[in-house]
Amino acid sequence: MKRLTRHIVLAAGSASVAVLAGIVAGNAGFLDGVSLATSWLCLLLLAAALLVGPAHALRTGRPLANHLLRRDLGIWCALNGLVHLGIAFAISMTPAYVGAFVDGAAGWPAPATRRLMYTWAVIGSLVVAAIFLLLLALSSNRAISLVGPARWKRLQRASYPAFALTVAHGAAFQLIEARSAWLVTLLWAVALLVLLSQAAGWRRVRAAVERS
Repeated sequence: MKRLTRHIVLAAGSASVAVLAGIVAGNAGFLDGVSLATSWLCLLLLAAALLVGPAHALRTGRPLANHLLRRDLGIWCALNGLVHLGIAFAISMTPAYVGAFVDGAAGWPAPATRRLMYTWAVIGSLVVAAIFLLLLALSSNRAISLVGPARWKRLQRASYPAFALTVAHGAAFQLIEARSAWLVTLLWAVALLVLLSQAAGWRRVRAAVERS
């Protein structure tokens, strides 16, 4: 697939999923549906980007230095994540939200624990947004030539803590908002898939190096 075609597909797919989620959100509200959809699009696209390297390593025994598919998936992950951040802040940084889901919630965990989770989840989202902006700035060939391939590769590894923080952020808000059990299961399944794939790819490259 040509790169322009891939961007059109990712853009159209992201927009369609977000709008459809907003329409079917019902009483929750259009923006809440879009916020939920873009959060999952961000997570799944980031996971897909992080699976490209291990897939290549398992197939060839060599690490992947640079790949356009991985960069394009990362671009649309970041864009969906930033859209989610903007909408989620408008929804969750309000007295009504905090009263309903944080300070005034009757279920487990206790309000003090919810407040702590909420605070750190918000801080984590800002850190992830900063990383996404960095990765967007690094997503062009010009950025590679400016910073150099080796330094570019090191900076690109910021995607790993971004993924970990995204999973932690999602887990916190799923608990705070008492989301469906299948969404919680899907979140941890995606996290486990990425973790195991990264470990398998690393072992495959190490084994290939030791044999050479």
